[in-house]
Amino acid sequence: MKSESSMRSTPGPPSTLHRLRAHVRLSIRFYLGLGAPALRAVYPGCSVRAAAGYRPELVRRLLALRLGEAADGEIEEVNFRCTVIRPADEEQRFFFKDFPRQHALHDLERVLRCSRVDRAWRAAHVLPPMGTLTPAPVGTAIAVGEAGATEYLATEWLPEAVPYHMRLRHVAGEAERREMLCEFARHLRYWHDCGIYMRDLVTNIVTRSSPAGLEYWLTDLDQIHPIKRVTRKRLRHQMRQLARWSGPLSRNEAAAIIEAYLGRRTGALARAIEDDLLGTPPADEA
Repeated sequence: MKSESSMRSTPGPPSTLHRLRAHVRLSIRFYLGLGAPALRAVYPGCSVRAAAGYRPELVRRLLALRLGEAADGEIEEVNFRCTVIRPADEEQRFFFKDFPRQHALHDLERVLRCSRVDRAWRAAHVLPPMGTLTPAPVGTAIAVGEAGATEYLATEWLPEAVPYHMRLRHVAGEAERREMLCEFARHLRYWHDCGIYMRDLVTNIVTRSSPAGLEYWLTDLDQIHPIKRVTRKRLRHQMRQLARWSGPLSRNEAAAIIEAYLGRRTGALARAIEDDLLGTPPADEA
């Protein structure tokens, strides 16, 4: 039997009408950039925009620390092109991600204001009102260097957050592990029903304990694709990702995941997903 906190932390599936409205609302707000107010400022060598409640000067200072132009703060590498920065006079830490130019298409996206940073910026403003947890946006920056223009995104840091797959792999009890897999599957169905699709989903989810239960946060929002329909092929791809990062799955765990996502354990799609869950070799533990 599910605990009360677990039931509160897992969203229920929306109705068909709510799902269609969510798709339309997400797509319109996302691609038009609605609901993402910004205060813009131009500095020597860069331009920045700051979210409501933050100053452009803070974003410029985070960029200076990232580029080594200032030393009055702490900076820690946490992942590829990702750092955590804390200015000397700030108690809060900030997550800072680099988006370098890799090919000409990135220049065109930036001109059309639909670059990777723009997508993440819009998603961070649009998704929370829909009930999806994401780190609050702080600001963005564009700096021009020898390799061309590089974009940066700053968000609030999530203290005590743990990547989902790492938390799952260290769960001791079989029942708790199965419940975490089911929670993930229910969240995945909710995101898909609301029009939220990300290519690399599992590793972009972090979890954090709260009085209401385990919270699931979406990160790396530049991969959001609101208009992409979750086809059978894409769903199976994400189930293989889950199997790869979750470690070896038992047949009972696979059946529980299928029922949590589809609402049933039978049918051609259920059998195909089961093959994906049980037949995908796990990734090496990081």
